[in-house]
Amino acid sequence: MTDRTKPRSVTVRRTLTLGTVLAGITATGAAAAGEGYTAVETEQSGIILAQAEGEGEGSAVEGEGEGEASAAEAEGEGEASAAEGEGEGEGEGSAAKGEGEGGEGEGEGEGEGGAGVSDPEQRLQRDLSFMEGHLRAGLALYEAGDLEAARTHIGHPIKEKYDAVAEPLAAMDKGALKGRIVAIAEAAESGATFDEVRAAFDGARTVMEEVRATMSPADQVMGLAALTRVAGEEYTVAVEGGTVSNLHEYQDAWGFLRVVEAEAQQMAESADPDRAAAGQEVLDHLKATDAAFGDLQGEGDFEMDPSILMGAASRIELTAFGLG
Repeated sequence: MTDRTKPRSVTVRRTLTLGTVLAGITATGAAAAGEGYTAVETEQSGIILAQAEGEGEGSAVEGEGEGEASAAEAEGEGEASAAEGEGEGEGEGSAAKGEGEGGEGEGEGEGEGGAGVSDPEQRLQRDLSFMEGHLRAGLALYEAGDLEAARTHIGHPIKEKYDAVAEPLAAMDKGALKGRIVAIAEAAESGATFDEVRAAFDGARTVMEEVRATMSPADQVMGLAALTRVAGEEYTVAVEGGTVSNLHEYQDAWGFLRVVEAEAQQMAESADPDRAAAGQEVLDHLKATDAAFGDLQGEGDFEMDPSILMGAASRIELTAFGLG
């Protein structure tokens, strides 16, 4: 993704947590499920494997077929192992050679929405929430008066992700979601009031909630765990070099976590005791991520540590397993 800002210096406190190890274990396990991955370097020990999905500028990833991720060394301990799988080829910054039906090929576009998920229901939850996260970040920025950044975020769901959900939504007769999201972008572009943009967002989210209502609680939470891992991947890019060097990705990560928070809060208020308990667990796991954020412009005193988000993702995943 294009860096839209100059590096920002903030007070940094780095900590190594169990989440670093858990994130690596979970991501490695996900790679075995059969989706393409690239290696993301961190300043902690080892490698986090991040899925390259869709089409991605700056990396050679084969669209359909088996992708073999190149090995890369981390600054700390460990090396990236070669990961094989079938992927849709989206990603930034790493090269992978594709072998399969299409031979070798290169992806184009922006590398977002990683965190491999093989189950279609969980993947749909992740992708819907990915779009909602961009919208939530855009809505917050619009309310704060940063209209240019807001419009960029609001425009991304259609540009980056809708094609991935179009088929399952059409099968559920929920294809109207695309028009609802377009309406949000049009309202923002026209300079509508915040209340008008918010009303358009509420219309889109209503359709998303209708889709989520068809999913089991376990699939919903597993999809949210995957989205939290995506937030961790975006945050890793955002704070490269010890500063908020990519403000847009920082805001993406913030928006994704707001979706996890909203969905978990709804679960916590459920009349079903098991569902309510799971929702509260997710909220408790998410609290730790507050320490990794300042304000929406990346200002403030906070811990610039991606493993905080990755650890939360792993713990939310354990909550999903408990729902069975």
